Amino acid sequence: MKKLFAIIFSALLVCSFAACGQNSSSQTSTEAAATTAAQDATAAESGSEVIAGGYTDAASPEVPDSVKSVFAKATETLTGVGYEPVAYLGSQVVAGTNHLILCKATPTTAEPKSTYALVTLFEGLNGEAEITNVIESSVNAAGAADGETTGAYTAPEKPGVTDEAKAALEKALNGLGGAQYDAKALLGTQVVSGTNYMLLCKITTVTAEPVSHYSIVTVYEDLEGNASISETHDFSAEDETADADAASAQDTQAETSNG
Repeated sequence: MKKLFAIIFSALLVCSFAACGQNSSSQTSTEAAATTAAQDATAAESGSEVIAGGYTDAASPEVPDSVKSVFAKATETLTGVGYEPVAYLGSQVVAGTNHLILCKATPTTAEPKSTYALVTLFEGLNGEAEITNVIESSVNAAGAADGETTGAYTAPEKPGVTDEAKAALEKALNGLGGAQYDAKALLGTQVVSGTNYMLLCKITTVTAEPVSHYSIVTVYEDLEGNASISETHDFSAEDETADADAASAQDTQAETSNG
């Protein structure tokens, strides 16, 4: 009888220890989950969390040296046209990284004319580098300050948007609705009877389901400080599309001013 009692008592002790172990393990798992959730919340608040599949806007339009190196590798065997990075627009996490870059495209012809193009650069996880997409424009690229002709656009040393260009764009957009213009890079300035600013803008429609696209926008500011949008060129294979967009922008501005 005593032996049977001892066996039952031992079994009860084993069960008790097992339950304690499970409770401890459960508590540890709960604490770990809470810690992870707190870390995720902190990351989201700081803006450091990147959603795979969507482009994240670049903090600065200056092209990072690391991206320049990958770009050089991807274009070393290209023929017929040369691409020069001008402004860095953003990145997209895929099975690797897509980099969106505004480039100056120059054909290898006897009398080359440089224009702007949106170039997608793919950087693979194993060191692959490839140009996967190019969207051309019909806009002539601005020249360097030491080689421009009188009246031509002069490219800045750095693509950051100056305070003067930002102020001119804000004045030009005053009273206009339907879309938000986010100036991403200053491509060039032109001194005329006043100043023309050539800007790369990300334009987003103000709708329930907003859509964004990039356009090259020219803002004219006269000597009295009045500003208006004189041209808008979307990136398209058809020049007629860009011309129609420019005309539409001017018509919209005229209607708003008259109204």
